[in-house]
Amino acid sequence: MSEPEKKPISESVLDGKGAVDEHLRIRREYQLLFDKVPCNIILIDRDYNIVRANERARETVGNLVGKPCYQGLKKTDSLCSECTARQTFTDGEMHTGHHVWKSQTGEIVHLHVITVPMNLENGSFDTVMELAVDVTQTMALEEDLKFVKEYLETLIATSMDGVLAMNEKGKVTVFNPAARRLFGADDNQILSQEEMSTLMPKGFLAHVSESVGNVYMPEAEISRMDGTQTPVRLVGSKLIVDEGTKGMAFSIQDLQELKKLEKQKLEAERFAAVGQTVAGLAHGVKNLVNALEGGMYMLNSGLKNGEIDRIGKGMNTLRRNIDRIGATVKAFLNFSKGMNLTPELINPIVIVGEVIEVFAAKAEEEGIDFEYELVEDMKPAVLDYAGIYECVSNLADNAIYACIKDEKHKGSRVRMRAFDEEGAIVIEVADNGCGMDYDVKRKVFSSFFTTKGLDGTGLGLLMTKKIIQEHGGMVRLSSMPGKGSTFQIRLPRNRLPRINVPSM
Repeated sequence: MSEPEKKPISESVLDGKGAVDEHLRIRREYQLLFDKVPCNIILIDRDYNIVRANERARETVGNLVGKPCYQGLKKTDSLCSECTARQTFTDGEMHTGHHVWKSQTGEIVHLHVITVPMNLENGSFDTVMELAVDVTQTMALEEDLKFVKEYLETLIATSMDGVLAMNEKGKVTVFNPAARRLFGADDNQILSQEEMSTLMPKGFLAHVSESVGNVYMPEAEISRMDGTQTPVRLVGSKLIVDEGTKGMAFSIQDLQELKKLEKQKLEAERFAAVGQTVAGLAHGVKNLVNALEGGMYMLNSGLKNGEIDRIGKGMNTLRRNIDRIGATVKAFLNFSKGMNLTPELINPIVIVGEVIEVFAAKAEEEGIDFEYELVEDMKPAVLDYAGIYECVSNLADNAIYACIKDEKHKGSRVRMRAFDEEGAIVIEVADNGCGMDYDVKRKVFSSFFTTKGLDGTGLGLLMTKKIIQEHGGMVRLSSMPGKGSTFQIRLPRNRLPRINVPSM
């Protein structure tokens, strides 16, 4: 056998030096990794003494090399029961757990711990490596999230408004007690998106699904499980997280009590006006009685003296004032007892147009310009024809009278308009007549008051206000002495009466 080739001594020395250099390099890399890894690393021997700690661990608890781990890390005098290092020494397996350390500054530090055996070449080991990740902030966030979750769940559960939410698949995930009461659903009843779409206003769910912001319906109606309707205020929002749709959420406010209060308020205002009217009525009746007494005096004196002309004047005075008494009493009774509306679907332009036909001729006789502006494509609405006709007629008649009463009277003008504005029907009657001062404006809607003298009952505007209120609307007035007046009727379409459908 030939002898192996021998290398020169200089080459052997160089190979050995390279191996040493490589070993040193690897050792430096491991040392750097050990020190700079972003978690706490400590080595524990079988006596549970800390034999080594990386930089992060030293920053957290200080340099504890040579001290028992339970003393240095937990500030106790005995081995803790949940010690994962002991479990690893027992079975040689990896173990995980939750440990609590005390930092150099005395603060509590929560850590997720993993212990692994540091095996030797023969498989035995006498050291355990403990890797501990600080989870203090994570646990604090978890506690905050738990609190927020419990707070929101309590808030939703006890909310007086209905709260409803659906996920992206249409499953109802939140359905609080208030919402169940509004829809008449049982406590454990689960509703699908299809069922909810039939209970919500038509197209509302689709509108929310297609919109970016909130969809707000100040006055709407939802259906209950038994088929009845409930007035509500609705807000719907699409839930978007990281530009992805996660579902929809809805807030539902019950308006039943509010509607009752509104109705009671209207009744209270009407009866308050009646009460205020009674005082004025007494004054008006006294004037009528005085007029009757004057007529009787003329009649009696005519009969006594045989004066036919005086008898005729007395009879005319009595007849005229008896007619006024009848008109006044009928108007007052109509106002005080309330009016049963007979709503029907009709275009408001039809009513206003008929008023225009009547009063345009009267204005022409008085030399007053009568202008009007009507929106031809106005949508029909549910209105009491006779009531609205009376209201508009009252306003038109008052406008013409204001122009006649104006001392100038030249260039007098009455203008009528009808249009839709912000979901409401608007009927406006304006004149450039004598106008009203503050005292007159204060009285026109609230007491038995007229500026027409013997030609008026003082109930026209009271009746107008009452009828419009019964339609869910309001009458606005703006006026200045010598400049004219503008009366505006506003009838929100979502508050109009309903057509009564007779039950079969």
